[in-house]
Amino acid sequence: MGDTVTKAIGDTSRDGTLQIMDTNWDSNGTLEVTVRDSVGAGNRIGGLNIPAMRRLARTALMYPEKTRSARVTNRFVADGCIHITFAVSRLAR
Repeated sequence: MGDTVTKAIGDTSRDGTLQIMDTNWDSNGTLEVTVRDSVGAGNRIGGLNIPAMRRLARTALMYPEKTRSARVTNRFVADGCIHITFAVSRLAR
C-alpha cells in the first residue's frame, strides 16, 4: 500500500530537489499543486524529471495511488527554478 502521509506546502522529495510550493482546490474538487525543481534548470523545461514531479504532486492528496490523474496545467520559471502546476484528481468514491 502507498504512503498515507499527505505532503503540504514546503515539503520536499526524498532527495530534496523537488518542493511543493502551492496547493489550491478548484470548484470541481481537483487539487492544483505547484512543484518546484530547485536544481535551477533555468529555462530548460525539456530536461526535467516530470514523472518525479508528478509523483510528488500526487502525494499532496491522501492515498496518492488512488488518484485518477495528475495532468500538467502550467509551467513557468521563477527565481531561476522551473515550476510545474499539476491538476490532481481523485477517483470517484
